[in-house]
Amino acid sequence: MESVSKNIIHEGARLKQIVRDKGMKILDFARQAGFSNQIAHYYFRKEAIKRSTLLEFCTMLGISLDEFYGWTHPRRALPQPAQEQHHGRRLDEMIEEKGLNKTRLANRMALSRRALYNLLEKPVFTPDQLKKVCQVLEISQKEFVGGNNVEDGGAELVETETWKDKYYKLLEDYNLALLELARLRESASANS
Repeated sequence: MESVSKNIIHEGARLKQIVRDKGMKILDFARQAGFSNQIAHYYFRKEAIKRSTLLEFCTMLGISLDEFYGWTHPRRALPQPAQEQHHGRRLDEMIEEKGLNKTRLANRMALSRRALYNLLEKPVFTPDQLKKVCQVLEISQKEFVGGNNVEDGGAELVETETWKDKYYKLLEDYNLALLELARLRESASANS
């Protein structure tokens, strides 16, 4: 009976929540586990994770399996007030969290690598710089400056995460459909 109640939760989403609540970046979690950022997101999308793998993750996070299933900590700590937030450090955190290459990011922003590093040192971006950063990172300015927290728009953040998860799932289904289509075409051409 106990195992049935444990499977009610989405284990991947719970794992992602715990990683965030522990203040760990997804990229750091992936490195510590010995795989890529994409593989980490693969596990975060899984409804059920193999028990032995889940035990490894729990050990890595310093929690027991019972703590994993009973996790009730808040989704995120409240961000710093806007006036204290350093935009350059925030950008650097987002680059690391998303696993982006700084040289490619600088190119997408039409900046030299040195100009990007200068931007990372700036405590406050100009409106144009903020707009460009948000366009390249494909996020809203409100999300960049930390406007989405538990008290103010937390539902919006949860909805965004839900849509991202749905997108990744659809992308996986699409890739599987392409593979199946290629296989069917190959077998049809072999039969003709």
